[in-house]
Amino acid sequence: MKSIVIPVLLFVLTMTVTPGPNNMLLTASGARFGYRRTLPFIAGIVLGIISQLILSALGLGYLFQHYPLAQKVLKIAGSAYILYLAVKIAMPSGKSKKKGENVEEPMHFIQGALFQYLNPKAYIMTITAMSVYPLQGDMYFRSSLFILLSFLIICPLSISLWAGFGSLLKKVMKEGRYAGRLNLFLGGITALSVVFILK
Repeated sequence: MKSIVIPVLLFVLTMTVTPGPNNMLLTASGARFGYRRTLPFIAGIVLGIISQLILSALGLGYLFQHYPLAQKVLKIAGSAYILYLAVKIAMPSGKSKKKGENVEEPMHFIQGALFQYLNPKAYIMTITAMSVYPLQGDMYFRSSLFILLSFLIICPLSISLWAGFGSLLKKVMKEGRYAGRLNLFLGGITALSVVFILK
């Protein structure tokens, strides 16, 4: 069991803290709505990843290995949805014409969880984790549980950094001349993440 502790922790940290669709969307959400209003989205992402890890342990990787078309369809659908979200970030709908109220809402808990099933990076991360690191034999359950707990602890901390970074940018967005540029930048890097996914 000790042999996988450091490798698993490094893998989880690397996969969750590096740029990707989740972290780009969290940065945009933090910048637009603040960290506190982004917390349900963070919780949903964590739940979605944990559920994917469980499914991977039950054979999701095996399913994709034998039905590669299913994985390809999910990758294309997920990439298209990420591009759609990137456009929404780059060109927000703005405020209500009646009262000047912001009509946009941050992604909520359920959306965060379901988004993982359209997020190609999440599939790569969870299937790899449950294919490479669990020990065989009697240690399979304990090692798999350790992987789950590692994600449960590290993932929310890692992705919160991006939401927190976005909330720091919120002050910049209050000035109109910078807000538009920042939206375009965040939308652009969200769209750029699709390029790496489709390679």
